[in-house]
Amino acid sequence: MNLKQLQYFLKLAETEHYRKAAEALFITEPSLNRAVREMEKELGIQLFEKRGRNIYLNKYGHLFLPYVKRSLQELERGVDLMKAYTRPDQGKITLGFIYTMGYTLVPEMITQFQAAEGNDRITFDFHQGTTAALIKELKEEKIDAALCSSVENEPDVLFYPVAEEELVVAVPKGHPLSNRGSVSLKELEPYPIIAFDKSSGLNEMINKLLEQAQVHLKTACHVEEDNAMAGFVAAGYGVAILPDFYTLQYYNLDRIPIADSFERRYLFLALLRQSQVLPVVERFRNFLLSRWQRGSL
Repeated sequence: MNLKQLQYFLKLAETEHYRKAAEALFITEPSLNRAVREMEKELGIQLFEKRGRNIYLNKYGHLFLPYVKRSLQELERGVDLMKAYTRPDQGKITLGFIYTMGYTLVPEMITQFQAAEGNDRITFDFHQGTTAALIKELKEEKIDAALCSSVENEPDVLFYPVAEEELVVAVPKGHPLSNRGSVSLKELEPYPIIAFDKSSGLNEMINKLLEQAQVHLKTACHVEEDNAMAGFVAAGYGVAILPDFYTLQYYNLDRIPIADSFERRYLFLALLRQSQVLPVVERFRNFLLSRWQRGSL
């Protein structure tokens, strides 16, 4: 059984008419009839039945049809993928990003990228998750690239800095630290803190900041996602150290700059080190790095 036979079967199944199917396939009716008969002979069963001058797909044909459709769809995806390796100006990028980047940063990146000359035919599929989850998807090749935190001890992954994110202290409205111009980490010790889950790239960074400042905080709970953390802070469950993302302004809390000096919080584009990078992904990487170097992001 060959590819053309499967394509002929699918078209005949859709039209249930030899002449219409043959015209759509740009072949003769005898050629179509012969191909279908050879396939039926190989399968050992008829897929079509005659009804007067017409034909129809019988129950065995209906059983076979979804497998043929899926096979041809998978093959088409494979062909598209191979074409993408030679066309840097068109194709699809499956991009993962951490939650806080979805409010303004990633939309701005994608809008700027697609507005650049020659990028209008490059499209995206998006995944959201924690840094740990995205790195796992990247290594399993479920996504082409990830925008996330940098992770230590990941020799198979390259991290390129592409953006900066400010960390702030969040406290509920009316908290003793509210309305302060800035706050030191030491001043947080009397209050329970809502911490990021260990799977978050921020968890390790914030722990290092607290360790450097010799600050010991009582953890109220761990959460995975930034909006959940903001919600707990607004409800008075504790204070938090988190990125100053766009929607924080809509929660019933105050955002206070951190007085301590510490290493800047960077966000990174993560790519597999050994993987052959699609030309469209390489184009996207070069765009982000160029904008980062010029301070445009």
